Amino acid sequence: MKKVVLVKTDDPQKRKFNLVVTGQVEKVADINPASVYMNGKPGDTLEAVVNITPSEKYKFSILGMKQKINTRIKATLIEPVKGKKTWQIKIKSTSDKAKDLYDVLTLKTDSKYKPELTIRVYAIFLGK
Repeated sequence: MKKVVLVKTDDPQKRKFNLVVTGQVEKVADINPASVYMNGKPGDTLEAVVNITPSEKYKFSILGMKQKINTRIKATLIEPVKGKKTWQIKIKSTSDKAKDLYDVLTLKTDSKYKPELTIRVYAIFLGK
């Protein structure tokens, strides 16, 4: 990771200068897929699964999940099976009409590094 920050000072010799900050960014979790895109025809049931695996160094649990819009996209959080560490979200969506559906899933965690995870979900029902 590399970021450049413009620093302004009261020094008459050097009023402005760029400060470069670099460093390693470590993943707190592997989210696969990071966003969900589903498409089909009206009447279809669209389904997807999101896998969330905490990194070994930054283990956490998911305490709950909220849907922002609460459309015809339904999501279910599934805890890891004993001995495993991957959480799953099963997503289903249906529509009788051609329409685009969108929702945002917010996962609350017990991690001090990443207290919330966000997953965007799109369900596109194309006309016949």
